[in-house]
Amino acid sequence: MKRLPQGGTLIDRSAPIAIDLDGRRIAAFKGDTIGSAMAAAGVTVTGRSFKYHRPRGLYCMTGACANCLVTVGDEPNVRACTRQVEPGMRVTRQNAWPSADHDLLRAFDRTSFALPAGFYYKVFHKPRFVWPMVEPIIRRVAGLGRLPNRPAAEPHRDRLTVYPDVLVIGGGRAGLTAAAEAAGVGRRTLLLEAHDQVGGRLLATDPGAVASLEQAVRAAGVEIVTATPAFGVFEGPLVAAAGPNTLWRIRAHEIVFATGTIEQGAVFASNDLPGIVLSEAVDRLLALYGVLPGQSAVVIAYGPQARQTAAALEQAGAKVTLVDPSRQPVLSAVGSGKVQGVVLGGQPATRLACDLLVLAGARVPATNLLSQAGARLRYETTIETFVPDELPEGMRAVGSVAGAGESPIIPAPMAPADGKQFACLCMDVTEKEMRQSVKEGFDSAELLKRYTTLTMGPCQGKACLMSSLRLCAHLTDRPLPQVDRPTARPPYTPVSLGLLAAGHLVPRKETAIQERHVEAGAQFMWAGDWRRPHHYQDPRLECEAVHNRVGLIDVSSLGKFRVTGSQSVALLERLYPSKLGDLKVGRIRYGAMLNDQGVILDDGTICRLGEEEFFVTTTTGGTSAMDQWIKWWLADWALDARIINVSGGYAAFNLAGPHSRGVMQRVTYLDVSREALPYLMSARGELAGVPALILRIGFVGELSYEIHVPSAYGQHVWDVIMEAGKDFGMAPFGLEAQRILRLEKQHIIVGQDTDALSDPYGAGLSWMVKFEKPDFLGRRTLEETRDHGPSERLVGFTADEPQAPPEGAAVVEAGRPIGRVCSSRRSEQLKTIVGMAWVPAGLAEDGKTFEIAYDGHRASARVGLKPFYDPEGTRLRS
Repeated sequence: MKRLPQGGTLIDRSAPIAIDLDGRRIAAFKGDTIGSAMAAAGVTVTGRSFKYHRPRGLYCMTGACANCLVTVGDEPNVRACTRQVEPGMRVTRQNAWPSADHDLLRAFDRTSFALPAGFYYKVFHKPRFVWPMVEPIIRRVAGLGRLPNRPAAEPHRDRLTVYPDVLVIGGGRAGLTAAAEAAGVGRRTLLLEAHDQVGGRLLATDPGAVASLEQAVRAAGVEIVTATPAFGVFEGPLVAAAGPNTLWRIRAHEIVFATGTIEQGAVFASNDLPGIVLSEAVDRLLALYGVLPGQSAVVIAYGPQARQTAAALEQAGAKVTLVDPSRQPVLSAVGSGKVQGVVLGGQPATRLACDLLVLAGARVPATNLLSQAGARLRYETTIETFVPDELPEGMRAVGSVAGAGESPIIPAPMAPADGKQFACLCMDVTEKEMRQSVKEGFDSAELLKRYTTLTMGPCQGKACLMSSLRLCAHLTDRPLPQVDRPTARPPYTPVSLGLLAAGHLVPRKETAIQERHVEAGAQFMWAGDWRRPHHYQDPRLECEAVHNRVGLIDVSSLGKFRVTGSQSVALLERLYPSKLGDLKVGRIRYGAMLNDQGVILDDGTICRLGEEEFFVTTTTGGTSAMDQWIKWWLADWALDARIINVSGGYAAFNLAGPHSRGVMQRVTYLDVSREALPYLMSARGELAGVPALILRIGFVGELSYEIHVPSAYGQHVWDVIMEAGKDFGMAPFGLEAQRILRLEKQHIIVGQDTDALSDPYGAGLSWMVKFEKPDFLGRRTLEETRDHGPSERLVGFTADEPQAPPEGAAVVEAGRPIGRVCSSRRSEQLKTIVGMAWVPAGLAEDGKTFEIAYDGHRASARVGLKPFYDPEGTRLRS
C-alpha cells in the first residue's frame, strides 16, 4: 500500500494531519478517513476478529462490514473506513492483546475445535464447578471493544420530526432523479444520503452528469441531508435516520427507496486474510483518497465492475491479473497475516502470487429497509438475487435496488478446500460450523442464524448475506429461491444509544418562582416532570439554616385537589385506609392512598375546609396518576362528589425553622401562635395581602407552615417572605437539604422508599389502617397481612461510615442479599449516616444490626424505628 502522488478527490494535500495509532504517529491529510490513512501508511491489520482473533484488514470501505472497528479516544466500535481523521486523534485497534499485530489471543484460532457452533450450550457445563471458573474468562475476552472507564462527554443531540410529501432514501443517480421528479410537481421532498457525498456512494461512471443532476435537484428545492443513514422503518410508516448529532423521525406521504446495491464477498478457504478486499474498496481508495492498496493484484470478476477496477489499478501502476471464476473458481487464499497469493481451480489448479485479492462485482440489492417496511421479495434468476416484488401502498423502489440495470453475476461455487471458510466475517462463522448445524437439524436460515450467530454481528448481513444464503442452499441441497431469508430488523446501521435517547420530548414544568430560583443561583434537578432546585449553596448549610434559624422551600409542584359534594367523605373514606369522617373542620390528617391490592400509591395530607369540602395534597410525581385514579373510582362508585385538580392554580411554600413563627407574624395578621394554630391545624386569611391557605404541618422536623396562594401571586409572596426573614438569617433550601432533613425524621418518599409491592404494614404505617371502617381499597389484602405479618419491613438505620451507602445497595447476610437501601445521607446535625432500608421483618427491632454491601465494601448499620432527630416531635409541635 502507498499514497499516490496524485488523485484523491476528497483529500486536501495542503492540509497534513497526524493521528496516533496504537502509540505510532500516522500521517494523513484533511479528508482522509482513519482507514485510508492506515492504508496509506502501510497498515494492513486493522483489528482482530470477534471469536478467533484472526487478523482482519480493510474490506469494503463503505461501513458495510465490521473488519475495521477501532476505538477513537474512549469511543469503541468506530468504523475506521468512514470516520474522518482529526488533528491529534488517538486510535486504538480493537479485540487484541497485547497488540493487533501480535495478538496472543490468536490461540483461540488454533483451538477452534473446542468452540463448535453453539458451544456455549454444550461445553463447560459438566462438571458443574467448571462453568463458574470459565465464565469470567469468556466474558473478559468476548465482545467488541471496551466501554470507557469514565462517562464520555456526550455532544448535544437533537430529535427532529418532519413531515415531507416525499422521502427519498438514497442519493445516487436513481434517488436524485426521483427527488427531482417529485419536487418538479410541487411536492415537498426530502432526500437522505448515508454518506457525506451525494451521488458518490458508488463512483459514478459519469461524474459530470451526476453532479449536474445534483445541482438541478438542489435548485428544485429538494432538502438534501447527507451523512444520515436511514436505519429503520417502523409502523406508520415512520422512517428513523441517524445524523451526526440528530435523530430524524420522518413521516412521509410517499417513500421512495433508492438504496442501491451492496457488494458481496465469496466463501473460500482463508477468505478473511488482510489484503482481500471488495472492488468498491479499491475504487474508493484510488479515486477518493489517492491510495494504491497493492502492487500485485488478482481481480476475481464476479460481475462487470471487475474490468473497471482492474483498469483503475493498472492505471495507478499495479500489476493486475483478471480471473473469470466461472472457469477458474477461487479455492483458497494463501498467506500468513496477509494475503500472499490465491489458489484457483481448474485442470490443473493454479497458484498466483499477489498482495491484493479483489472480489469484484457481486452486487445485490440493499433490500433490508424495504423488508422492514413490509415489502415481499422474489428471486430474480436473470441477476441471481432477490429483488422487491410487492410493496406496501405509498412506497416504491427505484434504480438498482429494484434490479434495474443490474447485470448477471457469477455466484461463487462451493469448492472443497483446506482451511477455514468464513460465511460471516463479523461473527467468525465458518462453513464447517454451518455444516455441523445443518446436521444437528438447524437447517433453515433463521435457525442457522440463531444457532451460529450468522449475520448477527455489526454488519447485520450486509456484506455476507447472499454468500451465506447460497452456502445454506448448498448445505441443505435446496434451490436458492426456497431458502428463507432471515428477518430484517432495525437498526440496519449501528446507532449509538446516546442518539436514540436524543431530544425526547420530556414535559418540563416550572413553578411560578422559577426566576427567583435562577437569580438565587439554584442548581436544578428533575423531579418527575418538574425542574426543581436541588440546592442553592452547600446543602449542609441549608440544613443548618432550617435547624437553627429559618428556611424557605418552593413546594408548588405538589399535587393539589379540592374535593366537594355531599358524599365527599364517603369518597375519601374508600380511597384512604385512614378514618376521615371524624376529621373536624380546619384539621389536617396525613394519609396514604392504596390500590385495591393494598399497595401504597401515593401519600399526602387531607385538610377539611368545610363539612363537604376538603383540600387534598399528593406527591409531585403522582399528581397526574392520582387525578386519573380518583376520577376513575368516582365514576365507578357513582358518588355525589366532585374532584377538581387545582395543582397549577396554587403556588406553595414551606417555611420551616425555629424562627418561622416570627417570620409569619411579619407577613400576616392571622394569629399563628401555638395555641391558635397548633400542629395539624389550618387557617385561611390574607398573607402578604394575598388570600392564602396555611397548613401547620412539617416534613422536615422543625416548626413549619405550608403556605398555598394563587400562582399569579407566587413571586410576590416569595419576595415578601424572604424580605421578612432577612433579620432571622433566612435561607432558601432545595430538595437535597429537604431529603436530609426528612431522613432525620424517617419520613418516607413514596416511589423511592416504596415500590410496587409496599403496603402500610411493611412501610411502618400500620397505624393509619382502620379496619373499623366498612370498606376501603386494599382492605381484603391488608387483613391477610395483618393476620400473618409482613415478610419485610422498612426501617431507619444509622451507620458510622465516612460516606453514605449508595441508594440501592444490598443488605446482606452471609454474602446473600436479604434487603436493600432505599435512601441514605450524612446528617451533620447527628454526625452520622442516616437512611432507610428494607430488611427481613425479624430485623425490624431497635438496636439490631445488619450489613450493607457496596463497591466491595461492607458497612455495619444499626436499626432505629423512631425518628433520629427530635423523636418526640417537640420542635415540630412548638
